[in-house]
Amino acid sequence: MEFSSPAFLFLFLPIFLALFYVLRKPARDLYLLLASLLFYFWGEGGYTLVLLASILANRAFGSLIEKARAGAVKKAIFIAAVAFNLGALIIFKYASFFLQNLGIPGSARAIHLPLGISFFTFQALSYLIDIYRQTAANDDHSASFALYMAFFPKLAAGPIVPYGEFSRQRSVPGSGKNDLDSGVPRFVIGLGKKILIADSMARIADPIFALPAGQQTAALAWLGIISYALEIYFDFSGYSDMAIGIGRICGFRLPENFNYPYVAKSIKEFWTRWHISLARWLRDYLFLPIAYSTLRRIKKDRLLRIKAEDWSYYMGIFITFLLCGLWHGASWTFVIWGTFYGALMIIEHAGLEKLMKKRAFPFRIAYTQVMVLCAWVMFRSDTPAYAFSYLRAMFGLGAGNGGRFYPALYLDAELVFFLAVGIVFSFPIIPAIKKWLAGRSGALPDRGNKRPPPAWHHAMIILNNLYLIAVLLIAIVFMVAGTYHPFIYSRF
Repeated sequence: MEFSSPAFLFLFLPIFLALFYVLRKPARDLYLLLASLLFYFWGEGGYTLVLLASILANRAFGSLIEKARAGAVKKAIFIAAVAFNLGALIIFKYASFFLQNLGIPGSARAIHLPLGISFFTFQALSYLIDIYRQTAANDDHSASFALYMAFFPKLAAGPIVPYGEFSRQRSVPGSGKNDLDSGVPRFVIGLGKKILIADSMARIADPIFALPAGQQTAALAWLGIISYALEIYFDFSGYSDMAIGIGRICGFRLPENFNYPYVAKSIKEFWTRWHISLARWLRDYLFLPIAYSTLRRIKKDRLLRIKAEDWSYYMGIFITFLLCGLWHGASWTFVIWGTFYGALMIIEHAGLEKLMKKRAFPFRIAYTQVMVLCAWVMFRSDTPAYAFSYLRAMFGLGAGNGGRFYPALYLDAELVFFLAVGIVFSFPIIPAIKKWLAGRSGALPDRGNKRPPPAWHHAMIILNNLYLIAVLLIAIVFMVAGTYHPFIYSRF
């Protein structure tokens, strides 16, 4: 069940919220857990057993790790726990891919991928690592861990929340007026991002990427990849906004996942703005351990005239992004996508970043976004051969002549409007307006001042509410009348 589906918006969510606010606070944790399991069962049916098995097994592993006294025993249990989680992920997500590449007959039949398995596996690993490192305490209530794993706003596609961070909020869920005032607008904005912009961009990108390899002209290829870049940004950030909004309504502060990545001035900065919760997980649980382990193994200050610290960075970042690509999907295109980003990060660290800082920021943004768009081609394509054909077309080396396929075939007035809206709002326009308004807040009364707020303040509140109502109503109209598009990251 998708957040942008009528069943969720008109049935599940209203009933869920009505019962949530009727219940007293002590009963809300259990209610959230049951509602989350129902949400998962609604979409996955019998595969809910996979989620339940993960919850029960990881809870048991965590308790055993915490109780183990001998270091060797504790380490053995931890390794077994990690192997259990990675084994389950490999079976469901990668077994068919590996068997096909080994040429085993009958391996082409895909195994059903349980919803959100990549995300709840990473959360389970976060729990196990935090318990093993003793950076988070194991909660006495099994229901608390189960809620951490199954909490439906973040279950399908994040944000990925470290166990310690989520468990600290367990004592204060409850949701007051401030949570409702913050959560509802955030959900509405996310819904608008998904249905109005992301789904409109899919109507451009999908048919262009469906063309046979080599049929795109340069103009058509750029239109397709820019549309896809906007689609995946507004699709995924829209989901994150909706998840954060629902979480806030329930009294939980889920972490931010996006911060206008298309204004990044380097690939390194891009990954501090894109899928922030994943980047943080990869840094804390993968990159840093690999980098420190590599550094300990290098006995000299320099190796082949390269500093040991740089070697540790190169090794850590390359392996991290290689595995990041594989985490996104069992396909060579994802492996190349991750390797490409790892290589770019190494090149920047080796000196390109310093060189780029001497250039004007528009040039740096252009370089970064061209690299990002090239990476999105690989991410979107079904095969490496198709991706390389598409990249050749982008840079004028394709075979398409424009006589049969050209941009105007894939555009109408509505799509041009949402394409423009997507481009504009991929830049931090709203924060700039809020900052400007904050600069005028000196005219507003503080708590110790009895002066009434100026008229423009009330007008802005009214305009903001009208804007949210308009977004909600238009999104509902599009949702009912349009073609259904699932969230992109729910497939991972």
